[in-house]
Amino acid sequence: ILLVSPAHLIKLGFLQEEAVNSHYEINFLLRLALQKVAFLPFSYVMDKYRFLLFRNEIDREHELNSKWWALRIQHGGIMAAAPRNDEINFDAGAKYHIPSNVPYLRYFIAHILQFQFYRAMCRLQGVTKRLHMCDIYGNKDVGEKFKEMLSMGCSKSWSEILESLTGENKLESKAMLDYFQPLYNWLKMENLARGYPVGWM
Repeated sequence: ILLVSPAHLIKLGFLQEEAVNSHYEINFLLRLALQKVAFLPFSYVMDKYRFLLFRNEIDREHELNSKWWALRIQHGGIMAAAPRNDEINFDAGAKYHIPSNVPYLRYFIAHILQFQFYRAMCRLQGVTKRLHMCDIYGNKDVGEKFKEMLSMGCSKSWSEILESLTGENKLESKAMLDYFQPLYNWLKMENLARGYPVGWM
């Protein structure tokens, strides 16, 4: 998220400062939210599905595929593009991690942590609002603090190491919410103005 921030792109000369207006910022945040926020329910469903298989809570004869899509609808509001059949379709298996039994939770955690790290580093610069416009590139104090955290390796618990940078000793999705707050405010106003229903259809 650091490398694509409008402030960083301006600093590198890839984007002109005059081009960054509220319309640009909302489009930027929406595009990034589709990559980062929309990924969370998918990554959650990946491991939830695997664990249901481990516990034999999925009938492998009759609901191997339908259970996958039930979870995708429940947690992400995503439906299959075409009718599916449990006898011939195994859509979950199209993702390498399912048939190879590779845990997916690490990706979910990484998405949360990147925003938590980013917010902490922006706060070190005094930036607390409009996090998407924060640019920490070249800030030696931030770099030293990040280096200090990484140099701990596994000498301390992960929660202590996290706290050394963020001031928080647990995973905290609030940083992601803070980052996308301008988009959230805009979406609330747009949905209200246009009468769009919110939730799964």
